[in-house]
Formats: sequence, C-alpha cells, structure tokens
Amino acid sequence: MLTVPYKDISPQEARKLQEENVLFVDVREPEEFAQVRIEGAELIPLSEFAGRFSEIPKDKPVVLYCRSGNRSAQAAGWLSAKGYSNLLNLDGGIMAWYQMGLPLDTQPLEATYHDTAFTELTPHEAQQWIQEGAYVVDVREPYEYAMGHVPGAVNIPLGRFVAESRNLPKDRKLVLVCASGNRSSQASEFLVGQGFEGAKVGNLEGGTYGWMASGFEVAR
Repeated sequence: MLTVPYKDISPQEARKLQEENVLFVDVREPEEFAQVRIEGAELIPLSEFAGRFSEIPKDKPVVLYCRSGNRSAQAAGWLSAKGYSNLLNLDGGIMAWYQMGLPLDTQPLEATYHDTAFTELTPHEAQQWIQEGAYVVDVREPYEYAMGHVPGAVNIPLGRFVAESRNLPKDRKLVLVCASGNRSSQASEFLVGQGFEGAKVGNLEGGTYGWMASGFEVAR
C-alpha cells in the first residue's frame, strides 16, 4: 500500500490550525512572500530548502504552502525523506486561501535572500564555466531531460542524486541544472554539505528556461 508522506488540507482546515498557532512555512520565493503572505508564516524558499530545512522542528505539526500547492508538496516530500512526520500541505496554496476569503498579510516587506554556500550562475556565466571544462549535471526527470537539455549534460534525477553524487568529480567545476533552478539548488546545497567546494559548485539560475531565454541552444 502506497503511503503518502504528507496530508493535503483545505484552507478551512488550515485556518483552524493557524488559530491554534501551528507553524506555517511559506516555500515561495522572497519576492512573492514580500507582496502577500499568510499572517505569521515563516519563509523558507524551496530554492533554499536543502540548507535551511533544519530550522523546522521535527516534533511539531507544520503547514507548508506556496502559490498553488505544488512547491509545498515537493517541500513536504523532502521533509518526509529527512524523517519528518505530521506534515500538512495547503491544497491549492495561498490562491485557494485567498479565494475562500481568508485573511492575508499584505503589509509590504523588503525581499531578503540568504547567502548560498554554492555559486549562483547566470546562463552566460554557466556557459563560460562549461567552455572551461565544467561537468554539467541535469537533475530533472528523464522525460524532461529528453525534451531538451544543456549540451553535454549528464542526467542524474534528484531522486537518485544522493546515491550517485559520490561519483561526481571533486576536481572539476560542476554546473547543476533543472527546469527553473529550484531542484538544482537543492542538489548544489547537498554537494557542498558533502565536502564539495562551494566555489566549484554552480547552480544555473533560471534553469533550462533561463538558458534558452538567453539564446543558448539545447540538445535533444
């Protein structure tokens, strides 16, 4: 029997938990959080999750949310793999919360970003690393990789990354790639935690979408 590692909850259920002071974690990006958020929520963006998930207590329930429920479901899966339980995902995200007429905090905030232990690369910077001999790893699923990837990239899906990362070269620069930069940032954070030099671990900002938007070709 397949066990779901988290429970989807409705906005009404989430509202009751908010009134009971249950921890809410917003996994959207800082600029999204700065515009509007559920009152009292803590911000841990999915792009920073690998390095910051330990800020979430293991012994208490936690409600995870994003815009639509997709990124928060990824975060819940990540936490479950790290031994967390009592994980609750806001079904439909903050959009569903808003559509139910529940209160939101719209007080403007300054978007703040945490420094990363690895190197964030623009598409042009990534191209320069690749020209200098960097090893490129695409952490998307095989079907995504087949639809178009950075030329020369090796496919190691995020689900297999922990097991296969030990085979990656530590003496070369590494460029980590996914669709948007979120999954690859998790992989980058993991590598630094395993002793890879942060200055040699690069995350492609914007992923393959950003790569193509900058005019670079993909291989199929």
